[in-house]
Amino acid sequence: MIPMGLLSSLFGSSRPNWVEGGLYSTRHKDGSYAILKILKIDDRGFHVRLYSNPFDEPPKKIDESGLYMVPMKRTANERLGVGHLPISKNSFETWHAAFVQQSTVSDEELEGYKMWLDAKGGYF
Repeated sequence: MIPMGLLSSLFGSSRPNWVEGGLYSTRHKDGSYAILKILKIDDRGFHVRLYSNPFDEPPKKIDESGLYMVPMKRTANERLGVGHLPISKNSFETWHAAFVQQSTVSDEELEGYKMWLDAKGGYF
């Protein structure tokens, strides 16, 4: 029997290689898919931006100019968007996010992250 470590090194790890600026899809309980962007990765977790756009299936390519975030004042059928959400590594892994494409992270997108740093915030 071949040890799992050897198999992992031969065929790659089963854990994804998370990247800052990466756009990922994740499935909601209702079966639809949402897009998130990893803004930052640190020792304790991930800092993500959640977009409101619903998708019927995982997108293969994303037109970033069409991504939006619905604020707290929204209708019942709109999904809330979040500019910065600090998620622990354990919590994030339960989302089963799938890489779609690489993007960049702007200074504007990092504003919530910087406020979180100043406040010495925690993780969900």
